[in-house]
Amino acid sequence: MGYNKTITTSISLVVALGGFLLGFDSAVISGAIPFMTTYFGLKELQVGWTVSSFIVGVIVGNGLSGPLSDRFGRKKILLLTAVFFAVSAVSSALAKEFWFLVIARIIGGVGVGGALLIAPVYIAEISPPAIRGKMVSFNQLNIVIGISAAYFSNYFLLNIGENNWRWMLGVETIPAILYFVFLLYVPNSPRWLARQNRTEDAFSTLKKI
Repeated sequence: MGYNKTITTSISLVVALGGFLLGFDSAVISGAIPFMTTYFGLKELQVGWTVSSFIVGVIVGNGLSGPLSDRFGRKKILLLTAVFFAVSAVSSALAKEFWFLVIARIIGGVGVGGALLIAPVYIAEISPPAIRGKMVSFNQLNIVIGISAAYFSNYFLLNIGENNWRWMLGVETIPAILYFVFLLYVPNSPRWLARQNRTEDAFSTLKKI
């Protein structure tokens, strides 16, 4: 059976944007932390918690996203991760209190945990065996690109004023919203549809790819 490489690649690239946000969100804090430390008057332990609290969210997101995606579908969970990314970015940028910032970081971690697991699963399920490895590698590549983008973004926002750290953290809202919009046009995984006994919908998706 043949496949439409253009459509499969396009879908995989859209879903792999989750990898970009994952990389960006995990790295962007490095440039913002010196200015946040001054703004909030953070002690060493608080600085460490500001950075590492993110991992708490990753653990939660990673643990819950698998069972939830089996029940509600890969696409819905990916859409939810996009919402978490956007909420975290906006909340971090607007934080006035240390505890609020920590909560915002944990929310972002939940998004990262979900995207880390579900994006490659979805890409693998949508891709034919002949190009599956290549398609899944887009996600890993985007993680590295996201990390690099975070460092460049921090560099260009470094001298915009005393609230530069807010812009560093808030700029992620843009790709998060774009990710959500693009995902609306992505089909449900045919493998997940078949497992839900939605055979006609599964075949309809397979015909497109």
